[in-house]
Amino acid sequence: MKKLNLRKPGLHPLSAVFIVFLTMLILSSCKKEGDMMDSSMKDRQMKDSMKKGMDKNNMMDKNMSMMMNKMKEMKMSGNVDVDFVNMMMIHHQGAIDMATSEISSGKNDSIKSLARSIVKDQENEIAAMRKWLEKNKDYKSSAGDNSMKLMESMKSMSEDDMKMSGDTDKDFVMMMIPHHEGAIEMSEVEIKYGSDPEIKKMAQGIIDKQKAEIKIMEEWD
Repeated sequence: MKKLNLRKPGLHPLSAVFIVFLTMLILSSCKKEGDMMDSSMKDRQMKDSMKKGMDKNNMMDKNMSMMMNKMKEMKMSGNVDVDFVNMMMIHHQGAIDMATSEISSGKNDSIKSLARSIVKDQENEIAAMRKWLEKNKDYKSSAGDNSMKLMESMKSMSEDDMKMSGDTDKDFVMMMIPHHEGAIEMSEVEIKYGSDPEIKKMAQGIIDKQKAEIKIMEEWD
């Protein structure tokens, strides 16, 4: 009589090794695929972030162009003080728009702090200039074409071909330095050819303040 073989069938040792190897291979493949997906997602997020940065910085560039166009289209009165005030209000608003973009999108704390200071100072100066204009709306035109020298002083802002990098802090500094230089040149024209003591004093304040800010930006850059 044959004895029954009651031993449970088992895996051959080589089969067990093969199954373990195959399992490890599958797990490794899944991990690599997951890592690739994570890397791809990070790349996509980085590209999206850079694109958003470029879009915002291009808007900063557009703000500068819009400001320049408004100043060029401004009808000159022939009175240096009046024309300086009207041009500087447009110019200041351009700086405020660019500084606002830096505050919302910039990363560097010192540059964002500078942008906040620019917004505060130039909003106050715009308010003071509007008040002066209201008081002096009947100001008579002065002889000569000295007002046109204000237009000529804008050349330093329009000569530079500025390309946006996508880094908001760098782009803000790159644009704000020639912007400040333009304000300084306009203010120098006012001091030389203007006649109103209040506006000449304001022009000197703009020169002093913006030269100091240019120095900060150049040292940071």
